[in-house]
Amino acid sequence: KAQIAAIRRSAGDMVLNVDSDTILASDVIRKLVPKMQDAAVGAAMGQLTARNRNDSWLTRLIDMEYWLACNEERAAQARFGAVMCCCGPCVMYRRSALASLLDQYESQYFRGKPSDFGEDRHLTILMLKAGFRTEYVPSAIAATVVPNKLGPYLRQQLRWARS
Repeated sequence: KAQIAAIRRSAGDMVLNVDSDTILASDVIRKLVPKMQDAAVGAAMGQLTARNRNDSWLTRLIDMEYWLACNEERAAQARFGAVMCCCGPCVMYRRSALASLLDQYESQYFRGKPSDFGEDRHLTILMLKAGFRTEYVPSAIAATVVPNKLGPYLRQQLRWARS
């Protein structure tokens, strides 16, 4: 709800979504904006890394998982302009594209019930269905906090799997 309220109040051509536990490299905006110059692009995401990668064996594995997800999976999807999930920690949206999709985004349902699982994936799919391209920019680096214990990690993965 807070994200939707912020988007509705936003003013520029682009909206940058950043999670509260994420630190952006100083040049992230400079790296994402050129991709957004193409009016066909509705969203562009940066490369995610684990900010706390040195905390445990698990955080190091998650950091490797993020690298593979970004530089293999999302990079391959971007070759077709169809990144399937522009991840919430670092994604730039075209505001006009967002405005046209907000009502659908706000009313996500699963099996007839309101759902807030996988908001970033839901919004990305709406962008693609509306005909916008979704892109990946590997040089736009964002470091986010990842779970450092197995229990929270498994709960996170279950939440993500539901989306």
